[in-house]
Amino acid sequence: MLTQGALAVLYELERLLCEISGMDAFTLQPMAGAHGELTGMMLVAAYHRNKGNRKSEVLIPDEAHGTNPSSAAIAGYQVKTVPTNPGTGVIDVATLEAMIGPQTAAVMMTNPNTLGIFNSQIGKIADCAHAHDALLYYDGANLNAILSKFRPGDANFRRRAYQPA
Repeated sequence: MLTQGALAVLYELERLLCEISGMDAFTLQPMAGAHGELTGMMLVAAYHRNKGNRKSEVLIPDEAHGTNPSSAAIAGYQVKTVPTNPGTGVIDVATLEAMIGPQTAAVMMTNPNTLGIFNSQIGKIADCAHAHDALLYYDGANLNAILSKFRPGDANFRRRAYQPA
């Protein structure tokens, strides 16, 4: 009886964050940014393990947050860096398309990136990742910059849970 108020606050917070982000579900478990990254990479690993996939790499743009590579490595993935297009300041999509393949478990994105630039090709990046059964990790550290302007779930960052046959 005494915990119902706290449980209601947690439930309402999760519902609000789902609405803000356009996602189907949200976890309140991580305590900080890098902890959230590691949680995300552990969810990626669980997703692929559940499907019987043996994917070994995560692609990370060089303009993503600096802790992304360590989070992916701690989760057991080989990190491959995708270069920034010097003319735009965002990930070079053609290079990403050339690098992504059957071993790619995820693409970790920070959008807007660490340069403060919003990547308008995010839908194309999502389609490319999903075509290879890779997931997208969205670093929400810059959530304030997109609030009421863009929802990651609407850009196909979400992926419906795997349903075994």
